[in-house]
Amino acid sequence: MKEFDQLIKTTEHLMGPDGCPWDREQTLMSLRESVLEETCELIEAVDLDDNEHIKEELGDLLFNVVFFCKVGEKEGRFQTTEVVSHLTEKLIRRHPHVFGEAKVDGIDGLWKQWNAIKAQEKGKTDRESILDGIPKGLPALALAQKMLKKICKNKGDFEQLPKACELEFKDEEALGGFLLGLVRKAQETGLDAEQALRKSLAELEASFRQTELKNL
Repeated sequence: MKEFDQLIKTTEHLMGPDGCPWDREQTLMSLRESVLEETCELIEAVDLDDNEHIKEELGDLLFNVVFFCKVGEKEGRFQTTEVVSHLTEKLIRRHPHVFGEAKVDGIDGLWKQWNAIKAQEKGKTDRESILDGIPKGLPALALAQKMLKKICKNKGDFEQLPKACELEFKDEEALGGFLLGLVRKAQETGLDAEQALRKSLAELEASFRQTELKNL
């Protein structure tokens, strides 16, 4: 695609001798916050259902991916073609029901197949817990959703799993308002909602990992 090729050339020029001094100085470490920021801005644009904003933020995120790849090349870590090839191979490998002859029974079957394939992949076989691999740097709420999804799908009978709130929410707007109210109440009482949730998640994870070890 000529537009993508032009993006690659533009990025290379920015990082070249006659390019931007700031771009030339960037490293993978220095670019981490930029990727997180652009991802959050894209999510916000989707939430606002603003197509122009979505298009703009997708472009910013795409540039970050290309920039990351080119910095990786400059640091001698990998080639951009390796990143693309690895992704394509992984997509094909993890979808044998699409690109092969595997048969699956519904979404539950897809989930089991997906986990089985991931377990066989290099670097996955030495994981001691189903919670391994969840990025601890996620915001507390996103981390909670990841952990609970893993636990509920694999060990739904875990006794220490927190009970679901009995309140009913008809849509995300109602739920969002409730969560916002909780944050405001926490602030009024001098509590940090983010840290409070992280503490509870740490306790849940420790308890769950102990249960996994007992069941080995």
